[in-house]
Amino acid sequence: MMFIPGNEHLSQAGIRTICMLISFLVMLITGPFRMMHTGLIYMGLMPVLGVAPTFNAALSGFGNPIIIFVIASFGLAAAFTSIPLAKRILVALLRRFGKNVRSIMLAIMVSGGIISGLIASVPTCVVFLAIALSFLELFDDPAEKRRSGRAFLIAVPVSVMIGSIMTPISGAINLIALDKYQEFTGSTIPFIQWMALGIPVAVVAVPLAWWFIIKIHKPTEITRDMVEKFIVELNVPEKITRPEINVLIITGVMMTLWVSSSWIDGINVMVVALLGVSVMCLPQLKTLDFDTFLNNIGWDPIFLSAAVLSLGDLMVSNGVSALITSLLPTLHVSTPILIAFSASLFFAMLLVIPHGPTLVIIMAAPLMTLAINAGSSPAILILVAAYCANCSFLIPLDTVTLLSYYKGYYSIKDIFISSLPLQAFLVIVLALWLGLMSRVIGFL
Repeated sequence: MMFIPGNEHLSQAGIRTICMLISFLVMLITGPFRMMHTGLIYMGLMPVLGVAPTFNAALSGFGNPIIIFVIASFGLAAAFTSIPLAKRILVALLRRFGKNVRSIMLAIMVSGGIISGLIASVPTCVVFLAIALSFLELFDDPAEKRRSGRAFLIAVPVSVMIGSIMTPISGAINLIALDKYQEFTGSTIPFIQWMALGIPVAVVAVPLAWWFIIKIHKPTEITRDMVEKFIVELNVPEKITRPEINVLIITGVMMTLWVSSSWIDGINVMVVALLGVSVMCLPQLKTLDFDTFLNNIGWDPIFLSAAVLSLGDLMVSNGVSALITSLLPTLHVSTPILIAFSASLFFAMLLVIPHGPTLVIIMAAPLMTLAINAGSSPAILILVAAYCANCSFLIPLDTVTLLSYYKGYYSIKDIFISSLPLQAFLVIVLALWLGLMSRVIGFL
């Protein structure tokens, strides 16, 4: 990268930025160091190798409010995991639908999808992976346990990632998309409009993902007694506890404020998250101990997010995004076809750059420019980018899928064959649903 000269299309700094991105992705995929360590190394190398003009520019990611929101989301996740609330939702579904292994998997997937719509996908995946692994202990035969484990450990991250598209506060990807949209247009996508578009897609996609996984990986059947044993081992108190009530009340107030931000300009969703978690940590409420909050913060994804945000800013300032914009064709097509093209392009690029947040930062401006040139709304394609980036489960190299992949129950081929038809379905659903609703809610 030090010996490739600049040209009329891209400066030397832009070429070095692309090379640094490639090596950064190789480091993430091969994993020689922890994510936090890798992030620190690359932020230090940015000014040394001429990618960033100053060290302050290399640290720009830390100045992004998204980092504070990610920290707050770990606190919200800690509040849910330190009390039996998530398990209580699961038990309620199991008692209603837990007749066999298929319905248990659906209950876990629905629960994971619902929770991930409220808190970050990484801690949600950690919680439900623990639940799925405890369920696998019911199998005595190693072959049956492995076959069922393959299905369940694919199902958990897939459902959690699909659930992340339901609200804009369910992960850093959504907030990055909103941030780039605001930079590009000077406005934002209202909370209620995001939910109106995202929730129906998730409601359809989670059961379909469950059906694909069941049909392809065929988990071993269980008896009703095994279901009852699993419910008992979850050890959920019959009576709801006071901390659970407090969490429900505070989360309800936060959700009300988040939805109200669709009409009240002064409400910032990140500020609501930060103050909401701070209230949960008040000692008088006995809801979330502050030390528990600190111990549950995942510093690896935080430092990784900061490095990705910094690198993304440099991709823009060094002209890489502008180059990608110039390479995209000008399409004069209907909105559904434009959406299908953009979703297919984004999913294809995830095979090359298998990290959702990075790809959103790189492709945000090109996709929104593509929308404007086609006579469509940039809001539509930034939503497509966010939805596709959240659903980057074709190859298990995203932070969420890596959590289950490292358990050793499935291969890349296993998750690929069950995710490929799901992603093809998502392209069709996004084209039809967003194409229709964009006019209903006023995007077009």
